[in-house]
Amino acid sequence: MRVLIQMHRLKEQAQLNLFSPGFLIRTTVIMKHFLNIFLLLAIYAASPVKAQDSDNVPNNKAVVYFVRAKSMGSLVNFTYFDGERAIGKFNGRKYLRYECDPGEHLFWARSENRSFVEANLAGGKTYMIEALPRMGGLKAAVKLVPVDIESHNMKKIIKLFSKKDMVQFTEEEIAELQKEMTEVIVRGMERYQQGKEEGEEMAKLMPKMTIDISTIRTSPK
Repeated sequence: MRVLIQMHRLKEQAQLNLFSPGFLIRTTVIMKHFLNIFLLLAIYAASPVKAQDSDNVPNNKAVVYFVRAKSMGSLVNFTYFDGERAIGKFNGRKYLRYECDPGEHLFWARSENRSFVEANLAGGKTYMIEALPRMGGLKAAVKLVPVDIESHNMKKIIKLFSKKDMVQFTEEEIAELQKEMTEVIVRGMERYQQGKEEGEEMAKLMPKMTIDISTIRTSPK
C-alpha cells in the first residue's frame, strides 16, 4: 500500500514539474536551439550554386569561366547560356565559374545581339571564354571569344582575378532567370540554327584549349 501511495505522489510531482518555471525555461532554450539550427540549414540551402571558386575539377566534370574584363558598356547586362539553360546574368567587370559535364556544349551570350561558341570539353579540365563588349545600336553588344592561353591577351583578365570575386547565384535566382529568359532562349536557338544553315562560322572552344587558373591567380598584375 505504501508503495502505491509513493508511486502516486511521484506521478503527481512529475506532472507538476511539467509546468514548473525551470522546466519551461529549459524547454524554451531547447526550442530556440533547434530553431537556430533550422535557420542555419535554411541559409545554407539557399547558398550560391557556384559558391566555391575552386581550382580543382573532378574528372567527370569540366569548368568554364565566363570572364568580362573590360569596362566598356559596364552598365549593360550580358546573359549567359548553356544551350537552353540560363546560367547567369551580370554587368561590369566580373567573372562566372560554371561547372558542367564534359563533351559538346553550345555556349552563348545575349545583349542586344547573340554570340555563340561551340565547345568540346575534356573531363577534369578548365576553360575560359571572354565576353567582349562591342558598340551596338541602343546598348553594348557582346562577342564571346574562346581563350587560347598561347595567343590571348591575358593582362586585363589577370588583373580582374586579382581584384574581383566571382559572381554567385542561388538556385532560386537561376530558376527565376530561366523563367524570365524562356522566349529569349527559343529565339536564340532559332538564331543559331539559322546561322548554321546559312554557313555562318561559329567560334570554337576545343578540348586542348585548357586554362590553369592557379597560374592566372599568381601571375604578376
